Amino acid sequence: MKLFRTLFFLFSLLLSLQTSAHDYHASITDISYNPKTQRLEVAIKVFMDDLEDALSKKTKGKIVYSKAAHVQQHLQAYLQQHLVFEQEKGKPLQHHFLGSEAETDAVWAYVEVPVQHATLPLLVHNTVLMELFNDQMNIVNINSKGKTNSLLFQKNDRPKKVNL
Repeated sequence: MKLFRTLFFLFSLLLSLQTSAHDYHASITDISYNPKTQRLEVAIKVFMDDLEDALSKKTKGKIVYSKAAHVQQHLQAYLQQHLVFEQEKGKPLQHHFLGSEAETDAVWAYVEVPVQHATLPLLVHNTVLMELFNDQMNIVNINSKGKTNSLLFQKNDRPKKVNL
């Protein structure tokens, strides 16, 4: 119950993003499994300034969010590294980056991930922005078969297993 309250509180905070600097560090990821296409449909929301800082740190240059091809390529590579899905340990599933869009002071990014065997458990690991903030929390909501499983990732957490 405490986890549910924490997740609800964080989700509420993310929905009411303010334009000023923020004192909390959180992202939210919504994942839906599509059995017809055998793909995970993933949407992740992060604060724009934090994302820019993460991409700038990774590239060792100043990155300002835009729809420019080079920014989108850096975002794609970043998500592939920090939002990891596996069905076999040590073999990350490849993302198909669909794009991103800005919303006030946040960015939504979208990817699809082909799933080879829906009957196998899925290992999920979300380390987005954890290289920047020790207090970063990443909420992952996984929707499959009419049910939602919520996972909370914090720094140094291991991958977590869910069934589709």
